[in-house]
Amino acid sequence: MDASAWDLRYTEQPQPFGRTPNATLVAALAGLRPGRAIDLACGDGRHAAWLADRGWQVDAVDFSAAAIEAARAAGQEEDHRTERIRWYVDDALSWDPPTRVDLVLVAYLQVERLDLALGRARTWLAPGGRLVYLGHARENLAYGVGGPRDAEVLPTPTSLAAALDGMQIETLHHVVRATGAGDAYDVLAVAGEFEG
Repeated sequence: MDASAWDLRYTEQPQPFGRTPNATLVAALAGLRPGRAIDLACGDGRHAAWLADRGWQVDAVDFSAAAIEAARAAGQEEDHRTERIRWYVDDALSWDPPTRVDLVLVAYLQVERLDLALGRARTWLAPGGRLVYLGHARENLAYGVGGPRDAEVLPTPTSLAAALDGMQIETLHHVVRATGAGDAYDVLAVAGEFEG
């Protein structure tokens, strides 16, 4: 997948996923104390905006320049978001943050080497930080709707457990998400480093 396909999508259909954050992520993140966060593969910034509205300082990264431009434009409507979000047009698989953070959010990053992306992301966490992943699950191929139709980019709870090996896993399970076309199956993982 290259950035030009996503640029076209965000240009032809602004806010293709809506303006509101994913309800599963809202529930997973609501109890966390605001600090510094990364929204990796942020798309047009709906989760970064939600975090900023709750007091987080956010570095939001996506390889689609059109998505980042849309996110910046939406953020200009809210002065506090402009101060709390730094936008980066960059590849989620090679970008490095300027500092360690309290939260790395990875929502619907569907790539073949997700384990490598999550392995890099965990090194960005400050002590006590959390890594939160939500994505289309491989089980959609047999039971659900939506998401990519390529098994290589669809994680399972087992593959996520392997990618997070050595971390303290707080949550790892399927989530059923109702859509107009039927139920979609996502997989949610929340993990932090063990503290000794």
